Amino acid sequence: MYTYLCRTRWGDMDAFGHINNLKVLQYVQEAVYCLLYDESEGQELFEDGFMIARHEIDYRTPLYHCPAPLPVQIWVERLGKASISTACEARRDGELVFEARTVTVPTDAGTGRSRPLRDAERRHLNRYRVRPIGPLATVAPVGRVPVPTTARLRVPALGGRAS
Repeated sequence: MYTYLCRTRWGDMDAFGHINNLKVLQYVQEAVYCLLYDESEGQELFEDGFMIARHEIDYRTPLYHCPAPLPVQIWVERLGKASISTACEARRDGELVFEARTVTVPTDAGTGRSRPLRDAERRHLNRYRVRPIGPLATVAPVGRVPVPTTARLRVPALGGRAS
């Protein structure tokens, strides 16, 4: 399991005073990104980028802005030949705020198509196949979104067209 500490922002709130659902989707994307590009192993992973193939979010209770970071716990549910299925959840004060699932597909920069997971990527992701049990216990340091290299910026849009 990987914990991404997400900072909510005042501007993330909507007219009803809670965090907008689009912002929650962005928090999920940030958690996925940090999990895939975790540089603790000292090697480049997903150098050609990846595409999000699917998001699914269940909102359990309204989320409000708070200066304390929101812990988003994410883990790998399934590794396919050319896809990664992750699940995540966020809790504030022990209360489940949202649950989400994402399917991610690694890409080949040359073709713009999906490609099989590489051995190093599979080893990296296997480290995060543990689902949390109950409320948060240990929290990792504040997650940071790594700055992408030029190669990572050339992620094609769905359908194989360059964005």
